[in-house]
Amino acid sequence: MNLNELIGRFLLLFFSILVLYFFSNRKDNETINPLMVIVGLCTFSLCYLFTKIEIGVGIGFGLFAIFSILRFRTQSFTVNAIIFLFATITLSILDIMYPYEKIEVLLFFQLIIIGFYIAASFIVNKKASKYLNIVDVKIPLLNDFSLENGNLRKAIQEKINIQDFDFKIVLVNTVLNEIDVQVFY
Repeated sequence: MNLNELIGRFLLLFFSILVLYFFSNRKDNETINPLMVIVGLCTFSLCYLFTKIEIGVGIGFGLFAIFSILRFRTQSFTVNAIIFLFATITLSILDIMYPYEKIEVLLFFQLIIIGFYIAASFIVNKKASKYLNIVDVKIPLLNDFSLENGNLRKAIQEKINIQDFDFKIVLVNTVLNEIDVQVFY
């Protein structure tokens, strides 16, 4: 693999991941950390390295162990983030490992994966993209207050005087007797 081919494969991956990242962060109430883009770029680099050297089964098991430890020792990821990571890892492996002689098949797979990702993003984010603003609201937790949807809507409307909104409960703090709510309007 010459330098021009490597640069072409890298640029294809880079722009593919940027498109995925753009469509992943369209939801206002959930964003993906921009540093997750590095996972795909690192996978691309590792796969390139593994095509140039022979590795044993031990290294494969070692990498599997490292990724397992990372998964159980870090924060939980949202479904959106996991799908983004899986897509970027898949694209990076495809970009570096697929034979260059069949570039049209590689581009076909790239377009199919990105196309399905964009279509799913539009379907899933349809409701969330309706609301452009987010505000955090604290609602006092009184003894007779219940967490029913109607009660929360009424309390939020009294606080911020907005009729069309959606909300997500962030925290129910029984020590301070308050509920932290994110309101999308």
